[in-house]
Amino acid sequence: MTFRSITYWLVCGITAAIAVGAAEPGMSETIPFTLPEGAASSLLPVPEPGRALLLFAGIMAMAFTYRSAWLNWKRGAKN
Repeated sequence: MTFRSITYWLVCGITAAIAVGAAEPGMSETIPFTLPEGAASSLLPVPEPGRALLLFAGIMAMAFTYRSAWLNWKRGAKN
């Protein structure tokens, strides 16, 4: 593994961790907007740790796919 590769995965991991922290229900209550009475109940955050884990896994999967595509393009690989 090169330094560039380690840096890439480190930055992607930190970005995913920040996104998971920002998606926490306590953080989303600070957004200053009002909703109609009927819509408010369907848009309130649900405190599920599984959702945060899926967000983290999704960001890391996108990072893996992007890196694979970039390396294939850079090396001139054909599918």
